[in-house]
Amino acid sequence: MSTMASSWCLRAGARAPPPEAQAMPNSSSPAAAQDDAVAVIVPCYDSADTLAETLESVLAQEGPLEIIVVDDGSRDESLAVARRFEPRVRVVSGPNRGASAARNRGVDETQSPWILFLDADDLIEPGTLSRRLETARASGADVIVCDWREFSGQPAEGVTRSLDWTAIRRDAEHAIAAGAWATTAAILYRRALVERIGGFRADLPVIQDARFFFDAAAAGGRFAHSPHLGASYRLRPQSLSRRDPTRFLLDILSNGKQIEESWRGRNVLDDMRLQALMGVYNVAGRGLFSLGHEQWFEAVAAQRSLGLPLPRHSRVMEPLARMIGLRPARLLGALAKVA
Repeated sequence: MSTMASSWCLRAGARAPPPEAQAMPNSSSPAAAQDDAVAVIVPCYDSADTLAETLESVLAQEGPLEIIVVDDGSRDESLAVARRFEPRVRVVSGPNRGASAARNRGVDETQSPWILFLDADDLIEPGTLSRRLETARASGADVIVCDWREFSGQPAEGVTRSLDWTAIRRDAEHAIAAGAWATTAAILYRRALVERIGGFRADLPVIQDARFFFDAAAAGGRFAHSPHLGASYRLRPQSLSRRDPTRFLLDILSNGKQIEESWRGRNVLDDMRLQALMGVYNVAGRGLFSLGHEQWFEAVAAQRSLGLPLPRHSRVMEPLARMIGLRPARLLGALAKVA
């Protein structure tokens, strides 16, 4: 391992296994045969500064585990950091294909009946997997979600989050389409459901985790709350949604249209879901308008297709933008403070 990777392990308090270490109960392959085994899949791209801490949080768990790091063509020392944890952690690597492909490969490379997708900069709390499995046994659910905290400095300084479980229990598809979200570190999926979904979508590179959460509901997954703080989600300024806001907004728009098509095809597009889609298109549209992006017109067209009254911003700005152009209309809208 390079000096850079070694110094990170020391800063994070990481304890790499000694060379003579043998497979442990929470090692990768033997766990798969057990009914309560969990495959922890860690997609990794240029995460050398956080990966060791993430893996330590997994190795602190009880029970049978398969732990796999899928290095997605990292350019830094991520692969070297991951290999310090062999054989307790299995490491595979390949060219950069994105988080969806890395997660899907992790599914293919593991066998355990439960799956946790853990980003290489997030953490899970001691004992959380055991508690989620207890909830799974008691409820028979396929998607077990705990509470989590969002942090940017030290995890203990983070803000605790939880889903609106009243909304999830009433209509999980609607709730998630309307914005209900949990970090993947807080979600334990039954493998049978993951395989029924068919994997993470590569065509939504920024919001593929949110779409997978929706797909779990659309595929008939049963959701249950494991009421404890079990994960920490790191807020990073270099996250993809912040680095590429245009791609983020286009993903939101595309995702909304795909969900609308699914609901129409299944004849389940009721008034409540129409309102949820209007909200999705409005978020995408307002963002694209602020960037002066021509696909704002597509977002307005999607709003109009729902047959509901247009939001005031779209109603006022669309005819103006078609008359004088999007960029001048954007400037006038800002001056007039059109909401």
